[in-house]
Amino acid sequence: MQRLFFTLAITILLIGCSKVEENTGSTSNGTSEGVTIPASLFTTERPDVSMNLLEAKNSAKVGDSVSFLARVGGRVKPFASGFAMFVVADPSLVSCELKGVMDHCPNPQDYCCEPPEKLKMGLATIQFNDEKGVPLRTTAEESGGLESSKFLIVEGTVLEKNDEGLFTVVADQIWVGGKPNRENPLQGSGLASASPVTSKPDHVPHDHDGDGIPDH
Repeated sequence: MQRLFFTLAITILLIGCSKVEENTGSTSNGTSEGVTIPASLFTTERPDVSMNLLEAKNSAKVGDSVSFLARVGGRVKPFASGFAMFVVADPSLVSCELKGVMDHCPNPQDYCCEPPEKLKMGLATIQFNDEKGVPLRTTAEESGGLESSKFLIVEGTVLEKNDEGLFTVVADQIWVGGKPNRENPLQGSGLASASPVTSKPDHVPHDHDGDGIPDH
């Protein structure tokens, strides 16, 4: 039952569906009334963690405890609607607002400028579970300050992993930082400031629908 629920939830996250019909007293957006993510799952004190998502993803096994730095993003809508699940990206991946010298991208959090295979291998799914081991029926967006493009440190347990890029972590605690900018791509990470970004062409083609044809 738990695995079936997990499969349904991860499918909803990946396709961005927000209409799940269940007789559970859920609201119109799929969340359950009165369900919230406990404040105890967030910390305002940054853990002493320097490992990035990719390092943890490459070395950890199912059941391992992990701690890593990542950014919220990897999809146009990284937060699942109706479930406390969201997608994060490795800091080595470059979101679209950090490319070029002007903003041309309405959805920089989808990382559409990155090669699809590289993006797939650099993502992870984070979820907050209830006492039964299934995702809480509420969105994680804005909980504890979570929002697209922010840095965060995840401490939790690996639930699922495969060779196709799947990497799911049940969060025990999360530290939420801030957002980077072109001048300092580590702004908001809690790490030392990076060197200024080398100037890049003003316009970088974006392919949000993944059809291989630039959208703008």
